[in-house]
Amino acid sequence: MDVAVPQAGSDEPRAATPPGLVTERAAAPGRGGLGLRGRLAAMPGEARYVAVLAVLAAAAAVLLRHTVFPMLSVNNDEGIYLLYARTLAEGHLFPRAPQPAQSYVPWLGVVVDDHYVLKYTPFVPAIFALALLACGTVDPALAVVVGAAVAVTYHLGVELSGSRRVAALSATLLALSPLVLVQSAMVLSYLPVLVLLQGCVLGVLRGRRRARVRPVVFAGLALGVAAAVRPYDVVLLLAPLAVWLVVTSPGRRWWLLRWLACGLAVPIIITLLTNLAATGSALRLPFALLEPDDRLGFGRRKLYPDDGWHHFGLGDGLRSVGDHLWLLGGWACGGVVLAVAAITAAARRRLTGPAAMLGLGGLVFLLGYIGFWGAWNAAELWGGIRYVGPFYLVPVLIPLVHLGGSGCVSGGAALLAWRRRVGLGLLGSVVAAVVGLTSVILTGAVRDNLALTGNDQALSAMLNRLPGRPLVFVAASPKYLGHPTPVVANGPDLDGRVLYAVARGVDDLTVLADHPDRPAYLLRLAQAYDRSPRSPSTARVERLASRSGDQVPVTITVGANATSARTRSARLVLTAGTRSLSVPVDPWAATTLTLRVDGNGLDPADVAVAARARSASDSRTRNASARRRAACSMRRSSSSGR
Repeated sequence: MDVAVPQAGSDEPRAATPPGLVTERAAAPGRGGLGLRGRLAAMPGEARYVAVLAVLAAAAAVLLRHTVFPMLSVNNDEGIYLLYARTLAEGHLFPRAPQPAQSYVPWLGVVVDDHYVLKYTPFVPAIFALALLACGTVDPALAVVVGAAVAVTYHLGVELSGSRRVAALSATLLALSPLVLVQSAMVLSYLPVLVLLQGCVLGVLRGRRRARVRPVVFAGLALGVAAAVRPYDVVLLLAPLAVWLVVTSPGRRWWLLRWLACGLAVPIIITLLTNLAATGSALRLPFALLEPDDRLGFGRRKLYPDDGWHHFGLGDGLRSVGDHLWLLGGWACGGVVLAVAAITAAARRRLTGPAAMLGLGGLVFLLGYIGFWGAWNAAELWGGIRYVGPFYLVPVLIPLVHLGGSGCVSGGAALLAWRRRVGLGLLGSVVAAVVGLTSVILTGAVRDNLALTGNDQALSAMLNRLPGRPLVFVAASPKYLGHPTPVVANGPDLDGRVLYAVARGVDDLTVLADHPDRPAYLLRLAQAYDRSPRSPSTARVERLASRSGDQVPVTITVGANATSARTRSARLVLTAGTRSLSVPVDPWAATTLTLRVDGNGLDPADVAVAARARSASDSRTRNASARRRAACSMRRSSSSGR
């Protein structure tokens, strides 16, 4: 192999070096025996900078995890990945499903035999499971993933451009993007897949250039895992590069395919076996097991069986991609500037072949997502991309930071060569605008997610105040645990201090009978709970009791001064079946009511006040100015929320 040795103090290849070849420094004698300090000193300055940047990105991910997302995020898919990771860490492939199974079903889970099949493949959950086994927390996995994303961006940048300065800029742009910062603190697949995609491209290009087997095998491994996790993303982004490699490698075409296949073998075998265990067919992914109409293309679509039909057309797809791109302009550090720089570099033919194919792959990716209804759902029906970023476009960051970074460096150099003082002024203005916009987007994202997290923290605090080991039935739509809030989710063993179950009617009696030692409650969540930072996110928990008979007497006691000192009036709202009855009570007196429940529902004659004792503090609190309603179903209620 021909190696171009740069001049001292330069990181650029000599003119004779073909575009895309990476410059290598001559190895000093005895370098293999250097210690850690010597190896660090021998590293190029750009590589040391990127190493520090990766460590800072890892620290930022853990910090955001504990400050902004301590209860998980508004993207309820996090709960699926975390449950899957905890299940794998306990040595099981699937969470168990006790009877009645639908009463404990997690978000987007489906009951198969005696277990739940979750929507995604086990590769990404396995990363977090390793962290749970080693440290008891997912923090190390989050730190490693984002650190690897920064590092692999640098190495791929060197491979694509031949310049360490350009590669370091690309890594910086990736690390400072609000989309990466926010996603780095979340237990999801988008950032791990970005690492795998770049690792695949890096391995193929480096192995092809150096005629080495190991990088190509690694590329096959990364390709197989990425394809098992997000196959559509892999096909769209890498198809142009794959065609280019086949066309431009006539002498090594089969050599590349052979060693790529060796790397692909392990993830393919694992995928086939897990598919077989999950769906009964090695060729059927668990993604489509829950709802067959959750698929690509236009037409009527559903996310889960009880979901209403959504008519998804070409106009919806175009609007969805447009919304994602609009957000990416701010959620990617310098998104608009990078797009312009990349287009300019391509027009001036300043890109290497692999870089140009990655850029083309980014365009194919956007065109392909016009027909993906999940992106439309996230943008238009749910709207969560406004708070956690346009996460479906995370793979587009790969060509954006590499091609945009290269275009920025060459464009900046040309501008300075033209008129240095004017060029410095223009470059300073652009950098200031990029920093300002990035700061505004990141600050807004943190503010919004803190508001959403505050709702969950208030709900969690209310539920944690319940005595003993409570059983909490969750009355929410859709009928899954972990939605619309990750607070109401069980672990894989279903043996937490608080056990959650979906409120389903008759099945609730079976759940009550199975857990006679747990006091039962009903949790009612606002219909728009956590839909946005400004939506009503109230919650109410009600004490439940189980009685049987043709006519069931129920005694309800409200203690003296059971409400706050500012309360002027209170009412009990009694619910039987579909009928409710509101009964006024004295907020300052101990009141006992006897209620007769029968098949005819509730009416005023069924309620009798058995005793009422005036509180001694009546005269001190009667003139309070504020008003509050106290609600109760069979017993007094508590409420939480905004």
